[in-house]
Amino acid sequence: MKLFTKYNRIAITTSVIIFMAGSFAFYLTLRYVMIRQLDDVLRTERAEILQYLNEHHELPEMLNTKDQWSVVRRTAHPLERMVFTTEKGINPHEHGKEWLRKIQFTLQVHDELYEISIYKSQEGTDDMIKLIILIAIVMIALILLAGNLINRTLLKKLWQPFYHTIDTIKEYQLTQDKALRLPGTGVEEFTLLNTSVSNMTERAQHEYQVLKEFTGNAAHEMQTPLAVIATHTDALMQDEQLLHRHAASIASIEQSVGKLAKLNQSLLLLAKIEHGRFELNQEVRWDELLQQKLNEWQELITGQNLKVSLSIVPVATVFHEHLADIVISNLLNNSIRYNIAGGHIAIILNHEGFSIANTSSLPALDTSKLFNRFFRQSGTGPDGNGLGLSIIKQVCELAHHRITYQYTHQQHVFTIFFSNSDRPSDF
Repeated sequence: MKLFTKYNRIAITTSVIIFMAGSFAFYLTLRYVMIRQLDDVLRTERAEILQYLNEHHELPEMLNTKDQWSVVRRTAHPLERMVFTTEKGINPHEHGKEWLRKIQFTLQVHDELYEISIYKSQEGTDDMIKLIILIAIVMIALILLAGNLINRTLLKKLWQPFYHTIDTIKEYQLTQDKALRLPGTGVEEFTLLNTSVSNMTERAQHEYQVLKEFTGNAAHEMQTPLAVIATHTDALMQDEQLLHRHAASIASIEQSVGKLAKLNQSLLLLAKIEHGRFELNQEVRWDELLQQKLNEWQELITGQNLKVSLSIVPVATVFHEHLADIVISNLLNNSIRYNIAGGHIAIILNHEGFSIANTSSLPALDTSKLFNRFFRQSGTGPDGNGLGLSIIKQVCELAHHRITYQYTHQQHVFTIFFSNSDRPSDF
């Protein structure tokens, strides 16, 4: 939920409650005032009757209209004071029940005691109250609507610096090697936000540069001693005077050095990809590259008696030749290394993407960890370093390609969808 929507709901709900409470209080106050006015009119009528009685010693002729009428009757029980009441009664002129305001009092005329009741219709008063309340409700609704529109316009304008900051942060990348520039806003809170974000990105960029330099230097400096160790172990293995009991140890050292060199190269490659050191600006012929790699691996394919089925069309995309070579080599290497004797490899290449499937004795791979660094499925042996699929994943993300894995019909299937395709129809 957006902040404005949440604020608007709270503001409107609060305003409605306040306006409803205020309207109810206004209704009660208005009704009280109107009743008091009716009482004043009834008091005036009583005063006029008393004045007439004092002057003429008899009761006047009572006024009877549809809004006011009187009832006079003899009584033996005098009232101590005049009484005001509100009741629902029949209007003799309208022949229907309605709310009435009544004043009741007694007067002595000669030797007779009379009870006089003067009724005043409240219909006009109630209609006026309803009209005033209706106008008030309409005004409240208009105020809420206008307030909502004004708030929406003002808040949208006030929050523009915030959204500008968000857009700038989304586009910012540490690999750009340039500082994050956020303009002044004129609003203290947004200025504080921009300052904090700028300081944070400066620290992150500094730490990134330090890490980048360390990674590059470490990988570069490791290559020389590894090459020296490999050279010396190879020389020792060629020495005819080498004792047989030492040969196995030196061979193990040579193998470990080779694995360490490959690991160093893989980590350096990952660092270069993450640091944006590769630009995808070369035309890569995937069909030619795939055929080249199949020819290079043909000896291993024949040695394991593997059957390879191809469905390849000429495909050229803008990519990086070295990265494309790594992707195909890693996938093809895995399909051969973890295959079974007399197994099968199926390769599909079209303008939608690239797919390679192979039989294997391994069960389905753990898709939640498959592309993690240094993940090795149990039963794959000690030869790999667990970085091949992670490198492929990084390359695909760099090119905005999508890679998926499926295990179907006892075959492991890796599919790379090119960035201009959602899902190849032939896969």
